[in-house]
Amino acid sequence: MCVRRGAVLAAVCLGVLAAVASAATPLAFTLRTTQGPTSVATAGQAASSSVSGETFVSTLTLLNGASPQLGKRAWAKVGTMRFSYVMRKHCSSYGTVCGKTADFSSVTVLPGGTVLASGEALSIANPTITIPVVGGTGRYAGASGSVTISPTSSKINVYRLELP
Repeated sequence: MCVRRGAVLAAVCLGVLAAVASAATPLAFTLRTTQGPTSVATAGQAASSSVSGETFVSTLTLLNGASPQLGKRAWAKVGTMRFSYVMRKHCSSYGTVCGKTADFSSVTVLPGGTVLASGEALSIANPTITIPVVGGTGRYAGASGSVTISPTSSKINVYRLELP
């Protein structure tokens, strides 16, 4: 009877340890951005965000704000984000309802690894765009969550990650 209870107790303990080990760790941080030039991925074309199907590429420099984060001091450069987007649907500037969408893909290089995000048919009619996180490398391997970018309004990126 004692052996059986010991085996049951050991199985319960292993189950609890596995659940704790597999629990995701939340990580959230906000970075200020400076955007570099945006170019059309096809060489020789001028950038024109009004044409559906065109692919645009840009790089953001990511900086801490007034508080230190990610092992870097306040106002320090902490990484870069290279992102591309393909315009899928656009609307007239004279329309009352805008259903602008685009497909996004991004690679963010941060201290300790990269964060990968991508999503299709994401609304770009709002001042912010939220892209699902699909993985990462290094410290961010297996990450999920989201990256919210605001390219023209407040110039910040908000990362809400779940790390394994």
